[in-house]
Order: sequence, then C-alpha cells, then structure tokens
Amino acid sequence: MGLDFDISSTPPDTANITAAREEFAAERQRLRELNKRFLIVIGVVLAIIVSFLLLVAVPLVSRPDMEGSFVFMIVYALPYFFFTVFVVGNTKHHHLVDVPQKALRLAEAALEQAEPEEISELLAACQAHAPLGTYQTQVAYQGRALFKGELDAMRHWLETHT
Repeated sequence: MGLDFDISSTPPDTANITAAREEFAAERQRLRELNKRFLIVIGVVLAIIVSFLLLVAVPLVSRPDMEGSFVFMIVYALPYFFFTVFVVGNTKHHHLVDVPQKALRLAEAALEQAEPEEISELLAACQAHAPLGTYQTQVAYQGRALFKGELDAMRHWLETHT
C-alpha cells in the first residue's frame, strides 16, 4: 500500500502522489465501514446472549424442579462460550481492521511533507553522495519538498552504502 520510495529510480510525480492519497482515502473509508459492521455484529451477538440469559436461562435455573446437570451446564459452560466469542471476535477484528489501519497510518505518514530541519540533516549527505543529490534535484525540479518517506529512503540508502 502506498508509494515505494527508491533513491535509484525517479521520484513519484504529482499524479502518482494524488492517486496514492485517493487510494488511502478509499481504504480509510472501507476500514471505517468494516469497523461499523463489526460493532453492529457484536451488538447483535451481545443482545442475543443477554436475551437468552434473561428469557431462557434465568427462568429455567430458578425453577426448583430443574435437574442439576442442566443448571451445572448453563452456569459453568456460559463463561467458556463468552470467552470464545470474545477471542474469535477480537482476533478477526484485529486481523481485518487494526492491522490494515496501522499500515494505512504508516503509508500516510510517509506522504507527509518533511520539515526543513529534517531535510537539513540530510543536506550534507545529498551533496556528498551523487545518487542522493540527483534524487533531491529531481524532486526539486517537480516543485515540491521531500516527503518523510523519501527521507527514510535516503537514510536507508546511506546505511547500506556507507
């Protein structure tokens, strides 16, 4: 998801950046809708469980002629059922919503404009290393500032090539 910044290739142009931001907005909306559906489903499941408890389990257990094994099953099995519903629901929510939201936040952060202080840290490296200088020149030729993702790519390039 998002743009991959590579110092050895040409920087993304305005059309690619706009397309990536539109993709992020669509993904954010999809995740919101999915999150709403999870909330609705968990609300319905909880309403069903509470209704079962109030309308079926409590009246059956409170009857004096009720068999002990049935009462035992209701009283001791329901916590395991609740735990199972909780674990399965949270695991599905984590994998389908939380993990993609984190990836989306990281991809959006990579497309934020870098602060001048962050750029000045790498200015000497851009002048000392030709690939970094070329990439920075190409970005400046597009009339835009460096993104945080591009600065991270430059730092990574410096770590691997020096």
